[in-house]
Amino acid sequence: MTRSKNISGFTLMELTVVIVITSTLLFFSIPMLRDIPLFSDPNGRTGDIVRLINDLKKRAVEKNLDFSMHIDTGSGFVWITDETMNDEKKREAKQNGKRLSSSITVLDIEYPGMMETSAGEYEIFFKKSGYSDFALIHIIENKKNLTLKIEPFLPNAQLWDRHIHFEDCI
Repeated sequence: MTRSKNISGFTLMELTVVIVITSTLLFFSIPMLRDIPLFSDPNGRTGDIVRLINDLKKRAVEKNLDFSMHIDTGSGFVWITDETMNDEKKREAKQNGKRLSSSITVLDIEYPGMMETSAGEYEIFFKKSGYSDFALIHIIENKKNLTLKIEPFLPNAQLWDRHIHFEDCI
């Protein structure tokens, strides 16, 4: 008489399938966790600017409108306009702009091929076709030098922990 053994457990194939499915789910969900405030610096206000830039890039394509982000380095005001606004609406948008946190100072915005300027008001364009201006926003937050790098064809702005210039990007 042969006795059959009751062996309980999982086969290698079953374990492999479960690991692949779990890895795939984590691969797609982990990047979304970065946007949850629990995982970001609640005191850092530069993240708000990064999220605004990323949102403008997406919104320009979704709404099929050209947007402009205006930054006044002297007053620390930021406001948004779009191509459908007339001059009166643009003035109203400027008056309703948001002041940056007192811990943030925008020094300047650098564009490729343009000489440094002491202009107090800068404008960055976000096109409905999916691209934007190439710009470097130089910021000081809590005595720390930072640069926001906006690239024309990338969906997200990059935050650097030092001031960079276009010579550093090439």
